[in-house]
Amino acid sequence: MGVITYIKRLAIANALTLYYTAAIIFYMLVTYLKNPFRNPWANKQRLVPPARLSDPKYGVHKYIKVNNVKLHYVENGDPSKPLMVFLHGFPEFWYSWRYQLLEFKKDYWCIAVDMRGYGDSERPEGVSSYNIQTMAEDIRDLLRQLGREKFILISHDWGGIIATRFRDNYPETLQALVVLSSTAHEAWLDAIWNDDEQRKLSWYVFLYRMRVIPELMIQMNNLEMLDKVMIFEGKPSVDSEDLECYKYWFGKQYALTPPINYYKAAFDYIDVELKRHDENVPFLFAHGTNELYLGKKIMETMKKLYKTIETTKVQDSGHFMQQEDPEKVNRLIRTFLQKQNL
Repeated sequence: MGVITYIKRLAIANALTLYYTAAIIFYMLVTYLKNPFRNPWANKQRLVPPARLSDPKYGVHKYIKVNNVKLHYVENGDPSKPLMVFLHGFPEFWYSWRYQLLEFKKDYWCIAVDMRGYGDSERPEGVSSYNIQTMAEDIRDLLRQLGREKFILISHDWGGIIATRFRDNYPETLQALVVLSSTAHEAWLDAIWNDDEQRKLSWYVFLYRMRVIPELMIQMNNLEMLDKVMIFEGKPSVDSEDLECYKYWFGKQYALTPPINYYKAAFDYIDVELKRHDENVPFLFAHGTNELYLGKKIMETMKKLYKTIETTKVQDSGHFMQQEDPEKVNRLIRTFLQKQNL
C-alpha cells in the first residue's frame, strides 16, 4: 500500500471518529438538558444475578485457564459425544447461546464460552490483549485443555471473526465451522476501506476508536442502547428478563472497555491480503435478510476467500439470529451437520 493511500485512510478514519464522537456528545448534551436534575449515568444497581443465568437447564458453570487467561463457560451434554464450542459476539456472553445449548445437548458435548473480557471471564488490561490472533490461541488452548483433537465450532458476530482466524490457522482441528452474522477479519477490513455501504454500516467502529465516549454512550439511561440493539424491524430478539441478564454483566464497572478493545485491536489502515483458503473444512456461513451491520458484498468476498463454504440467507432474521429465530437457526445448523455426518 502506498503512503498516499495510508495517509488518506488515516485522515478518513480520524475525521469519521471525530464526527461520530461529536454527534454522540451532542446527543448526551441534549439528553442531559431535557432533564438536568437527573443523572443519565445513575444506572440501576444489579447486585444479584438474574435467575435465568443460573437456570440448571442451560448447563453447569465452570472455569478453565487457557492461554494464561481464566475463562468462564457453561457446559451441557455428554462429554463422550462430539465437542461443540460456541463463541458469542458483542454485546453478548455465553447466554446468547441458551437456545442452542438446549437444542444440541442430546447429541453433543456443548461448551458456551464467555470470551476474554466478557461476562465472568478474566479481563486483561490493554488493547493488545484483545488481538485476534491471541484470541484464536485461546480457543486452541481450550481445545487442548478439554482433551480433544477435533471439534465443531459455532460462532456469531465477533466470535465469527475469531473462529475464521482459528479455521485459517488450525483447519486440521475442525470437523465443521458455522459462522452466523459475521465475516473474516480480512473481508471486514477490505469492505470498510473499499465498500461505501460497509463503511456507513460500521459507523460505530470508528466511534469505538475514541476513549471513554463509547462506554458513556452505552451506559446512558440504564444501558438503553442494549434495548435498542436487540430489536430488529420491530421484532425483539430478547425479552425483558433476557435484557436484565445482559445488563447485569454490562452494567458492571469496567465491563465495556474490554469488548470495545476488540474493535480497537482489529482496526487497521493497510490493504490486507485476501488469501485463498483451499483446505477442506465444512463451513456454513449465514446472514439474515434483515442484517443491519454487514453489507451485501461481504458474502461474495467470503466465497472468494474459501474454497469450501456453504452460504445462505436466513429470511426475515436480523443480526442476532440465534436468539431472534432459534428454531430456524437450530434447524439450519443441524441440517448442515447431518450433511457432514456429524
